[in-house]
Amino acid sequence: MRAAPVNGTDAESGLHVNAAPNGGGKPLRILHVTAGSDAGGLSRYIYDLCSAMHAQGHQVAVAGERGAWHWLFENAPWPWIDVPIKSLPLTGWKTSRILRRHLAEHPVDVLHTHYRRGTLLARRLQKTPSGARVPILYTVHLSHMAIGWPQRMLTDFGDHTHAASAQARRWLLEDAHLPSERVTVIPHGIDPVRFPIADAAQRASARESFGLSIADRVALYVGRLDYPKNVRWMLEFAATAGAAMPDLRVLLVGEGPEEARLRAEVVARGLESRVFMLGHRNNPLAAYQAADALLLPSEREGFSLVTAEAMSVGIPVLRTRTSGSEELILEGVTGRSVAIEREAFVTGATEFFADHGKLTEMGRAAAIHVREHFTFDRQLGLTLDLYHRLAARAATPHLH
Repeated sequence: MRAAPVNGTDAESGLHVNAAPNGGGKPLRILHVTAGSDAGGLSRYIYDLCSAMHAQGHQVAVAGERGAWHWLFENAPWPWIDVPIKSLPLTGWKTSRILRRHLAEHPVDVLHTHYRRGTLLARRLQKTPSGARVPILYTVHLSHMAIGWPQRMLTDFGDHTHAASAQARRWLLEDAHLPSERVTVIPHGIDPVRFPIADAAQRASARESFGLSIADRVALYVGRLDYPKNVRWMLEFAATAGAAMPDLRVLLVGEGPEEARLRAEVVARGLESRVFMLGHRNNPLAAYQAADALLLPSEREGFSLVTAEAMSVGIPVLRTRTSGSEELILEGVTGRSVAIEREAFVTGATEFFADHGKLTEMGRAAAIHVREHFTFDRQLGLTLDLYHRLAARAATPHLH
């Protein structure tokens, strides 16, 4: 089932969602179990998916602890269930009791989990009358984690596992040893209406708002200022490439535990005129419009929505070869990928910015690529298909 054309806009996320019925199928009942409403793409993924499903008449709820981004969920038209998941297993009894009561009053078709602890909790719920035979779908948001013997004892990939990229799927098959039939790849998607292609006037206006010149070369990072993002490599790039490119400017958008240390390092290295830390922005559109390219030096990624967002606006991306890079980066066409190594990243980024005409050409191709393959509408349709299949299989025991 594919989502119908959009005809509404969610006030919190800006996401355009289809408010029409869900295509004639039975409305779904989904409970998301997450660690908390923490800062980052995971919270955005859950919120956007729930917004669209609620608009189509499905029943959704989210369970977890309140985090730094709980503002995103505060006015949502579906329930948030406060449970102390991060303290498991110490709070296991209390958490299970809260969710058992919720399931008894509000039965669900699928338990959709987003952390390993959440999946272990969902297993407990399956052993209760209200949770019996409810399938668990586990989304891998960050692949290529350590998965040796100690971690395997505390890891549960659910009854079915959703991977957002081909790299994550290979990791699940080769390292976690999951059977291929238990893994479904559904890439994340973005709303092109929310991230339109920037024209010259918008680019000039965005640069002026940040105190930048139209002649500047502008590199952008958007994301958490935390491990495993390797944000310090952006400072290395600014310091190394600055000698050859005095017009280089680096914008860092985000917040996190490394923010104070990064600000101090910018000053210590004399990069104040070249590196601008903009803090968190609910909508990074203006930053995308101001940039010539996005740089992403992460050690690990689940997919990278910011890569798709930037490409949708019409700027190319250079990123490390983490999950999602194979799908989004067509080498030399929509951007470039480099090894997950500091020197390779700095050298690659310097070469990337050397040819402004090539950046413009790749930006145009990037916008087309995202619109053809990585829209939220497509993600939603494939996710609903998977939910329906899992719910139908659970209702028909002989299909297991």
